[in-house]
Amino acid sequence: MTQGGAGAEPVCPQCSSSAVVAIQIVEHESCGAIKPAAEFQTDDGMHCPDCDVPIDDVTTISDESAGVCEDCRHTFKIDRGSSNSDVSQRREPAVVRKDVRSQLRSTSPSPSRTLQVAVVMSLIALLVSATILAPIIPSLRDGEIETGSEPIAPPTETQPERSVSGTGTWVDYQSIVIFRNDDVQPNYRSETRRAVDSVFIEENVPVTQGIIPAIDNEGLPDEFCRSLRKQARAHPDTFEYALHGYSHEERTDFQGGSELGGLPTERQETLIREGTAALQACLQQTPTTFIPPFDNYDNATSTALADEGYAALSGGTWFTETYYNETGPFERNGIRHLPASRSFVRNWTTNEFYAQSRLKASFDDAYRDGEVYVQTLHYPTFTTESRRDRLRGLINHMQSRDGVTFMTVGEFAYKYERGEIKQTDDGWQVLESTDDGMSQPQIQTVKRGPRIIGQWGKADA
Repeated sequence: MTQGGAGAEPVCPQCSSSAVVAIQIVEHESCGAIKPAAEFQTDDGMHCPDCDVPIDDVTTISDESAGVCEDCRHTFKIDRGSSNSDVSQRREPAVVRKDVRSQLRSTSPSPSRTLQVAVVMSLIALLVSATILAPIIPSLRDGEIETGSEPIAPPTETQPERSVSGTGTWVDYQSIVIFRNDDVQPNYRSETRRAVDSVFIEENVPVTQGIIPAIDNEGLPDEFCRSLRKQARAHPDTFEYALHGYSHEERTDFQGGSELGGLPTERQETLIREGTAALQACLQQTPTTFIPPFDNYDNATSTALADEGYAALSGGTWFTETYYNETGPFERNGIRHLPASRSFVRNWTTNEFYAQSRLKASFDDAYRDGEVYVQTLHYPTFTTESRRDRLRGLINHMQSRDGVTFMTVGEFAYKYERGEIKQTDDGWQVLESTDDGMSQPQIQTVKRGPRIIGQWGKADA
């Protein structure tokens, strides 16, 4: 917190100490490491802690944008105009490029450097802004949020079994794991994106890719779309392509910042419809999974998505627990909600990851309790081989456990709709078939007119 208004000295929000030291945030452009400047300084000179190589210099991202308390060592965002905010909040901002070239053109002599600075400065602005406001609990007034939430639960005497559409063998699993890769976009750390995709291909683990359809309110380039269609043909059982908002902009202050939550219903419907059309044109397929930017949304969002034919919606557990009082898979407003369990990134100011032991322990807790575990990642943060090894190591840890199966968000929703997933007292049963014709496609064929949830097809681009 900052006492005394703008210009007052910062105070630690954890222990109220005034022994706060401002820290400078810098970037090593070669690998994308964004950390406090002190972490690059060694006795032998500048050394990148991420890619582990000596470096000549780094780029200053912001001066005194964060502070560390000398008494309790708590790190937090310094905001001179309002209150401080913890930089390790659970709300996950995007790693998204924003077009601020017009703001920098007058001060930057090099066009190529202008674009680089625009990317970096906008990244930090977006990440830092996410730490200013803590997630705000909405007032749950009578009638504001519908009743009748339908958690996915094992059948009981009062809950009839759903009819099973397919045939095959029921297989028992203790946990279902879903990976969700957010902020997939063109012309931004493409080599890193391909390297992350390779991990899932090599480990034979499916992943839901959240694609932003209108970065800087521009369309998706043909080359990018061709690469996705080629990937879908080569690995049809690995990648699901989901709509990740529209332009990934913070349009309201709903729940601390949202692209859709809090917007008028008609505006939400327009953004969803236009985003869907853009992804259809790009993929020559129709998405049926939606990932909301900033991991939050409201009832109008979920209703609009159901009306548009979406089957699944995956936000953040921190949000669904606050807004819906739900933390696991549940149904509301005609769509299935699969909240994310854990992100790799612990600190969005520095892109610091959670300790590998913490990530493994989070999964182990879910595994012990027989839960669905949704692990999110943001490919732009996996800029080094060592970081991608962290992803591979977590996958291998999950694979080492008996009774674990991997799905995409869309596959879970599809199978549940068809009665091919059932929750049991100690885990899940999944109806599996050896018939290749029964394999679950990850994206749906484009078809003009109304779409019915559950009627999924496959088409080659």
